[in-house]
Amino acid sequence: MSTKLSLSQQRVYDYLQKFWNDHGYPPSYSEIATHFNYKSDGTVRTYLDHLEAKGYIARAGHARGIRLLQHPDVESIPIVGRIAAGEPVLATENIVGTISDLQQLTPKDGRFALTVSGDSMKDAGILNGDIAIIQRDVEVRNGQIAAVMLQNHATLKRVYFEKDSIRLQPENQEFTPIYLSRNDFDAQILGRFIALIRQA
Repeated sequence: MSTKLSLSQQRVYDYLQKFWNDHGYPPSYSEIATHFNYKSDGTVRTYLDHLEAKGYIARAGHARGIRLLQHPDVESIPIVGRIAAGEPVLATENIVGTISDLQQLTPKDGRFALTVSGDSMKDAGILNGDIAIIQRDVEVRNGQIAAVMLQNHATLKRVYFEKDSIRLQPENQEFTPIYLSRNDFDAQILGRFIALIRQA
């Protein structure tokens, strides 16, 4: 079987990637069907069957059990040694790895990506449109940057654990901190910020 995607399969796969980047979790079958105006979830299953057979996704049994895989036919961007203020060293013999080798960007349970919206973290070098890599199930220490779910909205802020509250500190003087009670069940720390991807 060819591992190359048809145009319609590629559109479904691109939607899965965008949804994951925007929300931090995969879409449900019904959300996919609604987006493409499919009449039934059966059509969605057919497309997902093809994507899974070709090695682009893996599925579990629950409603949002779609996991994106790095496909072996997709070449990764090479890392070419170190940059120096001397003669150019861009040559194949200087390749020391690929982007997919970077520990923060490799697939791992509990790791997901969010697209940054807004400029509240610009002084930390996190800009609107950047993709933030988040790791669940790790300790978020005082002063570290984390993704926090706040009233059904994910926000990226520096987290400070104070005596009676949690302070979500922006890195932009035009924005004010958000203070949460330690007993505020509407807020949930989703995970720690570990890496950043900036799209050209």
